[in-house]
Amino acid sequence: MTDHLGFGVGACTSCGEALLVDDRFCEACGASVPMPIERVPAASLPAAGDLPTASGQDHAELVDGLVAAVTDRGRSHWRNEDSVGIRWIDGQPGGYALVVSDGVSVSQEPQLASQAAVEAALQVLSGAVAAGIDLDAAMREAIAAAQQATAALPFDPDLDVGPGACTIVAAVVSGRYATFGSVGDSRVYWLDDGRVLQIGRDDSLAAEMVASGRLTNSQAMARPGAHALTKWLGVDSSDAAPTVTSVELPGPGLVLLASDGLWNYVPDPEDLGRLVGRPGAETALDLGRRLVSFAVGAGGADNITVAVGPHDLGRQEGAGP
Repeated sequence: MTDHLGFGVGACTSCGEALLVDDRFCEACGASVPMPIERVPAASLPAAGDLPTASGQDHAELVDGLVAAVTDRGRSHWRNEDSVGIRWIDGQPGGYALVVSDGVSVSQEPQLASQAAVEAALQVLSGAVAAGIDLDAAMREAIAAAQQATAALPFDPDLDVGPGACTIVAAVVSGRYATFGSVGDSRVYWLDDGRVLQIGRDDSLAAEMVASGRLTNSQAMARPGAHALTKWLGVDSSDAAPTVTSVELPGPGLVLLASDGLWNYVPDPEDLGRLVGRPGAETALDLGRRLVSFAVGAGGADNITVAVGPHDLGRQEGAGP
């Protein structure tokens, strides 16, 4: 089904029901639609098969322009349930889109859920950069599209585990402006010479305990069930509303997306900053490779995915055209 602009409908973030562009509430569950859904013109959308993505591979590396991503199965899991997609867009101002999704292992075919989420979100975000469309609205639409794609996957209601589910984290940069969005506990960071910031917070029990002020981050992470998700994408999600942050980037630096297969070993942003080192000292691909190798060497207890996007660091040799 398409709306009058020729692109797919959105989805209710509460129940996953399809929404039309002019809807202000969901006819299925009554939830309000917080803002008009801004559609990316269909003509500006790349074909899904043309987007650099990786899903279900033991190890994969992607490079597109100056952005790169690396994903690895790790040492403990029998398959890689993470997916990743990147897109570099030349032009004035140009920019890029990065998406990482971590399939929820205790769900049906989680690698298909993460793949569906990445492909749907990356298509919307890539089109938004190419068309110069508002990044905040595009991010909300991208994650709604990811929720819809994940919720549409077939599942067996008689199995002991629920329908396919995943987390998502995404970044879209156009010129000096950036928007970040997430559902679940995959993370996005901004790193420059003076600091490292985690943008947003995890949708997890640990994050809720820290936000309450009762526990420090290290105390919360040590609690049983700390990694239990409070939000995710999928047909059984009761709340897929993303955390969205839009900023003007302060200067040269790096955008880094990571599944918990990496950040579990460096949960504090300062430790991650020390591991990354000086932004721009190596290509995006080399940094991605080094971070994934670190996580594998630290134990590789989960699938590991990293996506890296430099901002205003100059054209690094070997990173792209």
